[in-house]
Parts: sequence; C-alpha cells; structure tokens
Amino acid sequence: MRGIYTGGWSIVTFTRRTVLGWGLAVLVLTSATGVQAAAAAAPTAQVATAASTSTSSTTTLEKVITRILKDTNALRAKKGLKALIRNKAMDSVALAWSQTQANQNTMAHNPNYSKQIPSGWSFAAENVAYGYDYTEVVAAWKASAGHYKNIMSDATHIGIGYATVNGVPYFTQNFAKYPSSAHFFATSPKPKITGTARVHSYLKAHAGTWTPSGITLTYRWYANGKVISGQTKSTMKISKKYKGKRITVRVTGKKSGYSSVSKTSTSTAKVKAKK
Repeated sequence: MRGIYTGGWSIVTFTRRTVLGWGLAVLVLTSATGVQAAAAAAPTAQVATAASTSTSSTTTLEKVITRILKDTNALRAKKGLKALIRNKAMDSVALAWSQTQANQNTMAHNPNYSKQIPSGWSFAAENVAYGYDYTEVVAAWKASAGHYKNIMSDATHIGIGYATVNGVPYFTQNFAKYPSSAHFFATSPKPKITGTARVHSYLKAHAGTWTPSGITLTYRWYANGKVISGQTKSTMKISKKYKGKRITVRVTGKKSGYSSVSKTSTSTAKVKAKK
C-alpha cells in the first residue's frame, strides 16, 4: 500500500489525502519566523492498482540511503543547485523516526525533528513516505509540490532514514541549512539507561563516547515525555510519583564553534512499585 499525506507545521495539524495507498508527507520550518505556511498539497495521482513493490529484505540500509541521496542530488543538479551534504547526526534522527513509523505501522511527521538535528540551522524541513520502493520514493516526492520544494530548497545538509515492518518501507528526509562555518560532532551516540525501573531505585545514563574531545554533556530526565524537574545529573532516583511511567534521558552535547546536538534514550519499562 502507498498513499499521500501532506501537512503544515504552522497549524500543527495534518490533512490526509489517500491515493490508493501512496504515502507522502511534508513539514517546513524557518528559524526566522519559527513556522512557515503549510506546504502545497500533493497532487493526486491515478494508479491502476493498490499494489506496490516493497524493498527487499536483503537490501542494506546503506544502499538505500546512498540511492536516495544520489537521486535527491541529481534533481538538484538539474537546476544548478549544490549537492546536499549527508550529516551523520541528521541521519540518526531520520533513522530513528523511520523506525518509529515502522514500529507504529503509521506514517506521520516527527514533531521534534527540528530540536533533534544539530542546532544553528536557519531552515529545516522534513519529507516522509511509506510503501514505495527505495528506487521510486524520490520520484514520488518530486511529483508532489511541497516535497519537491523541500528537495530544491536552499538547505545545505540532509539526513536520511529507512526502516521496514512486514515488508513495508518507511522513509524520512530531514533537511537543514547551516552556515558554511558550521562544525559538527564526529560522533554523538544515543544514550543508554541502566538500572531497575522501580520506585526508590536509581537509574544511570550512559552517554557513550562523543567526539571530538572537549564536548560538555548535560542531562535531562523525562517521565512519559515530560521533564522531571531538578533531575539534571547522569543518575536519577525514582520517586513514587513516577510509578507506572516510562523514563527517558536526553543528553545534550555542546562545544564552542560546533552545532549542539541532543540525543534521547529508549524509554525504560513502566516504573514498578517498591518491593
């Protein structure tokens, strides 16, 4: 199955238009205004059947990303635009969101992508799609005015994500414009939490190895996605009011002259009562 889904960030709502299961969606942000008007709705397409080819399970992630990047930059080259630079930190955001869509078996936009990609951007946008073969998805985005506009924007960098569920592929493109002076971390891993999710127990955040050296890391803990006041260290004692909630930690790396990056852990199991 494939379908069309376009959205406007400015109104934080989406209009869904399904065309025999083709799936596309678009969001745009500008740092100057905070929001931008909704992108034009994708044109409806006429297709003979709802069937689609899905990406083979033997297809590697790198192969998919490389092809999507190549096809995207080929479109830009035809208009004399510079090639987008693949950014590892943006890749990780796009990959995580594609996996989220696959896990939920639902195409949707990432409401937090602009906060998750490296800071310092002056333009940011997102395209998502599902059901297309990876060799077809860029052509599908091209056929939709809003998605094509993102591809042909003045963005300088891109992150690409891909994941499948039951043979159905989900795709994400994150675009951003950074100044030529921007520097990015070489590595910024997703943090992990150890410890038992139980009242009065302790959890510990493991940030992993961030490079280059000299990066300052800060911590923020969340319960069911809401900030836990006062919890800004790498360890946290779970109070009884968080019983039944899932805990995550967000690690933010900062270094002078570099774009800051935030990474969020996988959530814990629901906090259990004290033994």
